[in-house]
Amino acid sequence: MKPGFFHIVPAGKRPNIKKPIQYKQKLKKIKAWLSAKKMRGPYYIIAAALTVTTLLGLHSYMSNYVYVVLLNDHEIGIVNDADEVEKFVADLTGRCSDLYDMRIEPGQTIALVKEYRPGSIADPEKVANTIRQQLTLLTDAYMLTVDGTPFVPVISEGELATVIDLLKVSYNSRDSGVKVLDAYIIEDLNLEACVVSPDTVHSAEEVVSLLFEVSRPQTSQASLISDAAGRSLLDSRQLYSYENIASHTDMTAEILSEKEGYPSNNTIVHVNIMEEVTVSEIIPFAVEYEYDDEMWVVQKEITVLGEEGKKELVYHIIRENGVEIERSKVNEVILEHPVTQVELHGVVKVPSMGTGQFIWPVETGGEVTPGRGFNSWHTGIDIGGNSGINILAADSGVVWFSGYGGSQGNYLIIYHGPYWTLYLHNSENLVSKGDEVVQGEIIAILGSTGRSSGPHLHFEVRLDDGSGEWHAYYQHIPVDPLQYFIP
Repeated sequence: MKPGFFHIVPAGKRPNIKKPIQYKQKLKKIKAWLSAKKMRGPYYIIAAALTVTTLLGLHSYMSNYVYVVLLNDHEIGIVNDADEVEKFVADLTGRCSDLYDMRIEPGQTIALVKEYRPGSIADPEKVANTIRQQLTLLTDAYMLTVDGTPFVPVISEGELATVIDLLKVSYNSRDSGVKVLDAYIIEDLNLEACVVSPDTVHSAEEVVSLLFEVSRPQTSQASLISDAAGRSLLDSRQLYSYENIASHTDMTAEILSEKEGYPSNNTIVHVNIMEEVTVSEIIPFAVEYEYDDEMWVVQKEITVLGEEGKKELVYHIIRENGVEIERSKVNEVILEHPVTQVELHGVVKVPSMGTGQFIWPVETGGEVTPGRGFNSWHTGIDIGGNSGINILAADSGVVWFSGYGGSQGNYLIIYHGPYWTLYLHNSENLVSKGDEVVQGEIIAILGSTGRSSGPHLHFEVRLDDGSGEWHAYYQHIPVDPLQYFIP
């Protein structure tokens, strides 16, 4: 322990008075004086008796002197032997130093004042228990600061380098083809010498976790000194209480978030990583169109099948806390060139093929679902049936569309000339765009795809607007399909 923690004071005085009288030396002087006088016989006996009486009285008087133990100027008990108090505190701080693996010092001043207190009873066990309960234990540490704002203490200066390394490694990519070019922390991390409770000292790993989570450090055993504010130390170190540290931890994120250029979020530190990333990317093939005046406008033929190419690119990417904020391409190499697809498209207007008289579009018959006939809000008729039943072309025509819609499910649009027929909610379409179909040909399988309450065919008829082409779903006017069926 450092000098100054204990003050042993003589009887009747407070700390910093002169040393007590040395009685043994006085006794020697008296004996020497008696020898010099060469006293004999009864004179010597009288002198000896007086001396013994004086010594016994002096011993009785001195036995009423005890040591009053003061902890921060507050009396906590009485002991006869000052050494046992000093030994107890030394043992206590030594065991705590071993437990925390750091040097521990008492946080308060312990004074032992020698006083004359007849009849007083020393109780060293009570003193020891009181010291054990009330003594604050402190250690030298370093307060980690973020842009000058205190955060949490660490045990040594070497922890700062470890914290920085762990922060950088935390955001390094583990992906193949990624090379880290640079890593740096935007904020200024530094250390200030301080004195704190050992319970508040954090390892580098704990500091990194706190920096990420902005959580308050927790204590579980000895509390920190509560009257730390205003206490003076022999050096320039700062003395932090738990309340100080907790509030600093909470305030750091708020202070940093208010600084220009910092996002207002719960992240105290911002780690920027510059990576060199090598990736392979697909080069989509181009499409060239050729036109044939012997093909209908809805017909097309692929004469040269397109093939995708492949290229290798090198990017420099800057990530802030793992989130990409900047990307620049530094190199590009073509590994495989794409092959252009050539499509032959027809230009001839689709001929009219409709007879104007329909057959029932569901192979096994079926009836129009009650309430689901043609009206102002329902543009067709719903014909009930079991899944898997064949759907037939109601009239001869050309398939203009075969595909999927969100509410229509799998559906077909067939052009007949003066009108169009639509077949919705199919489980499967069996014809493709540009196919010529004849009346009664199987074109789809009844189902319940899209927005459907159950297996059925939603069948529509729409009058052509004179263009002979379909560009939008509501381009042509819907009419009641039942007027087209053969009686």
